[in-house]
Amino acid sequence: MALSQVSGLIAVIDVETTGLFPFRHDRVVEIAAVVIRADGGIEREFTSLVNPARDIGPSRIHGLTSEDILHAPQFGEIAALLLDALRGSVAIAGHNVRFDRQFLASEFSRLGHPFPDCFSLCTMEMGWGGNLTECCHDFGIQLEGEAHHALADARATARLLARLLADQPQPVRELSKLPPIAWPIIPRSVKQPITRDESRRRQAEQPNFLQRLLGRMHDQALPPATDGAVMAYWALLDRVLEDRNVDDSEGDALLETAAQWGLLGEQVRVAHRDYLNQLALAAVADGIVTDAERRDLTRVARLLGHEQPNLDVILSEAADKVGRAPINPTSAQIVETGLAGMRVCFTGEMQCFHDGQIISREYAEELATKAGLDVVDSVTKKLDLLVVADPHTQSGKAKKARQYGIRIMQESVFWKAIGVNLE
Repeated sequence: MALSQVSGLIAVIDVETTGLFPFRHDRVVEIAAVVIRADGGIEREFTSLVNPARDIGPSRIHGLTSEDILHAPQFGEIAALLLDALRGSVAIAGHNVRFDRQFLASEFSRLGHPFPDCFSLCTMEMGWGGNLTECCHDFGIQLEGEAHHALADARATARLLARLLADQPQPVRELSKLPPIAWPIIPRSVKQPITRDESRRRQAEQPNFLQRLLGRMHDQALPPATDGAVMAYWALLDRVLEDRNVDDSEGDALLETAAQWGLLGEQVRVAHRDYLNQLALAAVADGIVTDAERRDLTRVARLLGHEQPNLDVILSEAADKVGRAPINPTSAQIVETGLAGMRVCFTGEMQCFHDGQIISREYAEELATKAGLDVVDSVTKKLDLLVVADPHTQSGKAKKARQYGIRIMQESVFWKAIGVNLE
């Protein structure tokens, strides 16, 4: 039977997830569906990031951070739109389709709807094994976009499937006999899908608290704030930024403090620039700006209203200063010995390196214990400090810490605070 004679549509699906086991509470963080004809022609597409309402999982695999999905819809909020794209399909397909199918079944089950029985096609099995990149290479299919991006993977799988179906008449005959899948009816939400690019464009915008802070501090008729007020604001900023995030209440506190202390917009800008300069000096003091330091500086720079080109200039200026007047690397770091004796807990997958190895959870606990902290496994009201790998993590520990008002510190800030040099 010719492919052109198959009238039913095939929904090629790909999901990125927080982990491998939906029955252990792993969730979908990105989904894409490419609905094609049997000859590979695309009828429609759907893709969106998905907020899993939990920790994001291994970012090194899917390339997403908690900030990427912070304002994304939850699965139930875009399920109806996904089903709109899937309606009319007679089969689903994927590369290792069992993986995608079990996660979809888990997500639909959470919404109170069983995943419908349907015919499925697995390009991994049809292509005799191998990951998607390898199979596409074997069949001369050019990958477009990055691997482990749901839409790019779904498109590549769709092209691979069309190539495989052209040489395998049996599944084509089966497809020709299939009725449309009986997808469930799910209420619509006002939430709309959001892509990776859209999410990152929003992140690139100046933070809301900064817009309000600089927008209201412009009355040149007021006398300039004293140096003491600027230093006090700088100290407050340092505490606010130690988790590398500024929430609404912290933004309000900075705004009110700046107003009470008489800081004008230009003084706030200078304070922010000076703060970033000091971080840059600490980073270049040993002659090497590590990946962890650059990630940290980039995050702080964005929060303070500086773009990447500005950060490059700041680092260059800092390197010039160090070259003219060498700085002792240890003195460029503020070691907060006051953390000793505190109860500390860790959440998320650590990303920093020390002594040639990534700081695993076990290694993190060892380093913290050596620094005199009491490491605990859970968040209670008695906890003093939660160390987070991702400032926007939605892990259960982070949610509890925010609820209890417990101090939260981003991992790179924590290591510097206890004198651990990062690579």
